[in-house]
Amino acid sequence: MNNTLRKVLTSTGLSRRIYCAAREEYHARRVSRGAERYFLNADQFRYALRAHGVTEPLELRAKDGLRILIRPNYGDAMTIAEIFLDDCYGRKLALSPNPVVIDVGGFIGDFALYAVKRLNARRVIVCEPAPRNWALLLKNISTNHYEDRIVPVNKAVTANGESVMMDIDAPDEYQSMVSAHSGSEATTAVPGVSLGQLLGEHHIEGVDLLKMDVEGAEYAILEGMTSEIFSRIRNIVFEYHDIEGGWAMLETAKRRLIQEGYNLHLHKGLAWATRS
Repeated sequence: MNNTLRKVLTSTGLSRRIYCAAREEYHARRVSRGAERYFLNADQFRYALRAHGVTEPLELRAKDGLRILIRPNYGDAMTIAEIFLDDCYGRKLALSPNPVVIDVGGFIGDFALYAVKRLNARRVIVCEPAPRNWALLLKNISTNHYEDRIVPVNKAVTANGESVMMDIDAPDEYQSMVSAHSGSEATTAVPGVSLGQLLGEHHIEGVDLLKMDVEGAEYAILEGMTSEIFSRIRNIVFEYHDIEGGWAMLETAKRRLIQEGYNLHLHKGLAWATRS
């Protein structure tokens, strides 16, 4: 759907609610079909998609052996669907056989698990500042016995490494959208780390893949990266969000990435930046 039509359909409070409900129902039906092909207990995934107010996590058992703990809500379930059913991040990448991956916005460890299982990553540094997400991230690492390949960092990646205000106390169903960008209801200061500091602290010379999903803060992180840091990263994939000023910031990010030698591909809210 193009942006002009989306703006018309969401121009009033009522039309926006109707649009969002219809969109949610469409995606729930779509991923429910895909769940049968990947999960041994697809019924639990379908339950999570439509559950409300349930706080006890459930375990999804995948046919490839992964066990993924999620909270029963639409946000958690759809995040898992995007990563494992839609394979949204892995389509445009040129990776080495055993890549090094930096996961910014690690959520509950979903992409970190994907990186090890699907990309055969030898090392994943995953950053997640929100306490409730962090707790599930640690459980997902230990449940799958990936402690030797996934290194969790309980900090937010920021442009300058300073602490940042975030809405980490959001309800469970909105924990997938915890944010630090200026449009969020940020109420809690969390410790920060820059990409340069992260690479130095973990003795990483080269990064095969930098993945970012931080609800609008991607642009500030990219702006704060030096050319030296860019030169050490082969692939970048990030979500771009419909936030205030977001399209202008995306254009700035695109120009910077091209300047740093990347080829760009954008599709359905994701941007891939790759270099040969």
